[in-house]
Amino acid sequence: MKKVRGEYKNKQENEWATKSLHKKILSLIPDGKGKVLDLGCGSGFLASQLSNKGYMVLGVDIENFTRYPIKFLKRDLDKPFEFNRSKFDLITAVEIIEHLENPRKFIREIKKCLKKEGIAIITTPNILNWKARLYYLLKGIIWGFRKEDYKISGHISPVTRYDFQRICDEEKLKILQITYNNSNKEIFGDNLIVIIEK
Repeated sequence: MKKVRGEYKNKQENEWATKSLHKKILSLIPDGKGKVLDLGCGSGFLASQLSNKGYMVLGVDIENFTRYPIKFLKRDLDKPFEFNRSKFDLITAVEIIEHLENPRKFIREIKKCLKKEGIAIITTPNILNWKARLYYLLKGIIWGFRKEDYKISGHISPVTRYDFQRICDEEKLKILQITYNNSNKEIFGDNLIVIIEK
């Protein structure tokens, strides 16, 4: 199994996704029952909150960084998923797709694990907001994928809403909603949030 990309300083102390992003994700998910797969679960915070909403949650990550009492499975998400297929009502992948070598393959694996009419919520840095566009114009580098982002955070694969639309069209997945953290407008949102239905 490969090592985690990036240095992740203070990885046991910090959440890798912001509190506001977790809050936004949780606001999009009603209380309920069903099985949830939290891919790239990090500390386990989101998985624990989804458990509190009534879901049975399995957290998955390349290493066990959990600090919350959740059911956890260690897996390399660049490889084919090795757990029950077509079993999950909801899959969350918060700020993980940009760390992976093949976003298309990742979405295909998610599709295999979703029940019919199951939902996936995937987030990634929004590289089309005004700050990122200005940074690219001035520096010629994608914001969030700079040298320091590669070294510290392990960001290797920028994905835009257009990429999601193409991939979902090819995989016969339906995009229910595209929104952003901190705003409903692409130009102001810090994180791209895509809700997909199988």
